[in-house]
Amino acid sequence: MELQILTVLVLGLMCGSELNVAVFGHPTLNRQPLDAHILVRSSFAALLGRVMPFWMSGATLLNLLLLFPFAHLSAKAWRLAEIALIIQIGAVVFSLVGPVPINNRIARWTPQTLPDNWKLQEHRWDVYHWLRTSGLIVAFVLLALSISVR
Repeated sequence: MELQILTVLVLGLMCGSELNVAVFGHPTLNRQPLDAHILVRSSFAALLGRVMPFWMSGATLLNLLLLFPFAHLSAKAWRLAEIALIIQIGAVVFSLVGPVPINNRIARWTPQTLPDNWKLQEHRWDVYHWLRTSGLIVAFVLLALSISVR
């Protein structure tokens, strides 16, 4: 039960962080003067680009561990954890081909080195981020439900 709660907690905190970026962080940055916007956005891109790979893979690994017999999940809880894991793996793969390459470019931006299509790149990252965050929230809900059917 402790592993299950830890897994839900780690994924839930990550979902909260991701939701904060989507709902509050980037919309607030979009209302700032260009220089501040770009400097803060690139700083966050660099920071979260270093942190999120460990957080995402750690949450996914914890979920994987739930599927091993030592977790003692019921068949229903196991199935919910399995679906959540599939979603998490999909989110990791999606991240590697979608938002991560854009994030890596944004992390290097300065107000003086903005590409011509910077707004399009930011918008594309934001859309990808919403898709990924939505999937991760579904995975979180499934894992939380798995505790109730234990």
